[in-house]
Amino acid sequence: MAPRRPRPPKPSFCPVCDGALTDDLATRSEPRCPSCQTTLSPVRIAGSGRRVLATVIDLAIVLVTAGPLAWLVAGWTDEPALLGGKSGLHTLLRVFELEPTEVLRRAAPLTVMASLYLGLFWALSGRTPGQKLMRLRVVDAGARRPGVLRTLVRVTVAWIGLVPGALGWLWALFDLEHRAWHDRIAGTYVVGDG
Repeated sequence: MAPRRPRPPKPSFCPVCDGALTDDLATRSEPRCPSCQTTLSPVRIAGSGRRVLATVIDLAIVLVTAGPLAWLVAGWTDEPALLGGKSGLHTLLRVFELEPTEVLRRAAPLTVMASLYLGLFWALSGRTPGQKLMRLRVVDAGARRPGVLRTLVRVTVAWIGLVPGALGWLWALFDLEHRAWHDRIAGTYVVGDG
């Protein structure tokens, strides 16, 4: 058997101008982009596995906390159950039978509560509880937590990215920097925290 050759490092790009970065920048005391001269902060882009686990943890938290609240709100408004009391394949088929506006209207309480959960955590600390457990952080191009406007864009595009079969989220699996649509459009990165 021939010895395995080491893999070449993945190319890296400036978060501001997308200029190519070289490996020797990591050894400099104050690394700067050769193209735009922006001071760079060393970060490690988070892998897909940790991001998926963080999302599952956050989903569980949202379902346990916001789910009952959404159910109570739906009960107060005398709305029929979204899923019609069915489970499994019947549930999926029932959702496809409804008009998209009807699905959005009935899912609005849970969507609003989940948006508040994500938005507040990302804006205030740069990470949700799931991301904290998985040692991940959401940052902007300057390695700072995203501000309110970036967070608002990120949350909005995250919901939009779920519509076409979660393609906006799955994009991170194939993206060189593991960035989903909501990361690309909001100008954010999910990085390892430590």
